[in-house]
Amino acid sequence: MKRIIIIIHKLLYPVLLLMFRTFKAHNITFYNEMPQLDENAIFAVNHSCKYDIPYTCEVVKRSSYVLIGKQPLEFIDRIAFWLNGTVWVDRKNRNDKKKATSKMIDLLKKGANLFMFPEGTWNLTPSKPMLPLYWGIIDIARNAKKPIVPLILEYTDKKCYVAFGSPMYISQDDNKGGKIKELADSMAALKWQIWEKYLDTGYNSEEEWKVEASRRVADYPKLDYEYECSVIRKETFYFDDFVDLDKIEPFSTNAFLFSKRNHD
Repeated sequence: MKRIIIIIHKLLYPVLLLMFRTFKAHNITFYNEMPQLDENAIFAVNHSCKYDIPYTCEVVKRSSYVLIGKQPLEFIDRIAFWLNGTVWVDRKNRNDKKKATSKMIDLLKKGANLFMFPEGTWNLTPSKPMLPLYWGIIDIARNAKKPIVPLILEYTDKKCYVAFGSPMYISQDDNKGGKIKELADSMAALKWQIWEKYLDTGYNSEEEWKVEASRRVADYPKLDYEYECSVIRKETFYFDDFVDLDKIEPFSTNAFLFSKRNHD
């Protein structure tokens, strides 16, 4: 029965894209092309605003289920997510998370693609390329035997820059902590590469970023940002040991990020 539902969602996918494009507010620029995949996959996407899901649908161009935390949503968004195919999860309920994990593994084994936002919430911090990632994505990829494809979306007022990472494969013998660190490193490095190449990205000061973060929250009145902050994973990852960061030349638009990356 689930295979039939997956097929139905694939048939509805063009309708979904048309719906999303009516709300498009940015020109999309690709830093690189999506890697060639001969199978379905998990797309691990960073999360920072209301456009992340519709733009992910547009740039991946594959019908995919999306993992979404239970939260207040605009009515039109609920319709769109139903058309897309959604796995709902209560991020503070362990049993609910186990059920969502089982459902995602089952969907992947049946040939569906999956969008996951492993930060678990919006990243509106001024200096962290990525929030600490939830480790469940590694278990899901391992049990479903499917690759994880890192995907970064970075916004300016009028543009959304898109960067894909190389597919990650998880074996049964891989250390989960090591693989989640590898994924976090890959996603953060992609964001730094975008900041380095496109000089209209980044903000000149922390105060400028706070204004932008407040605008993004206000842009989606249904968002309970206090709750979203409460589900940020507490574990800390350190990004200052990336080889990639040592090769990046500071510019006026990203200099404050360099000065703050060791202070959290």
